[in-house]
Amino acid sequence: MDEIQNRLRRIYASIGVAMECDMRKFPPKIVQNEHVICVSQDFRGGMSDADVENAAYTIIHNVANLRDHLRKWAKANSKEQAKVYAAIDASPALKVIEDLSNIDKHGYGSRNDSSGMGPKLVDIRRELRLQTQAKKDSFVALTIGLTGPRVTGDGLAVVRISADVVDKNGARLGDLLQIEQDALDAWEKLLREFGIVP
Repeated sequence: MDEIQNRLRRIYASIGVAMECDMRKFPPKIVQNEHVICVSQDFRGGMSDADVENAAYTIIHNVANLRDHLRKWAKANSKEQAKVYAAIDASPALKVIEDLSNIDKHGYGSRNDSSGMGPKLVDIRRELRLQTQAKKDSFVALTIGLTGPRVTGDGLAVVRISADVVDKNGARLGDLLQIEQDALDAWEKLLREFGIVP
């Protein structure tokens, strides 16, 4: 069980790297001369395109690779390994995550396409997302100034790494972070069934 708990911690840690709520970590760029002060804001936090892409694929691989660890654990603990595959079959998100992981490992057009959609990532990015709470009069605002971004309101401001997931025809399947969360929810349901997490 320690191995599975360790894998879960790695998944949560990789998601933690992909989401940042501390706006102090994104100082503005200030250009000033005798005529003007220019403030620009970049939410990449110094990450290169390769850094952003690597962070996105780290989550994908961590979520997808839990499958083999759960199969091994189930066998060693007299649980049905078939339940691992049943969890994947019941979750479109897990199928997409498994396909994205396999495609990254073997290349596009690999023989494994459990979703049947040939998913791929486009527009991998680090972006600012503002979100209100699901209640009346909730609001969130962000202002940019010389001291950096400032968030007001009861909503959430998060800088996140995500991408659009599209099928083999280019039709959008969804937001990568949401698909990852849905896949993780499917694994957590199985983990509860196995008694690994409460």
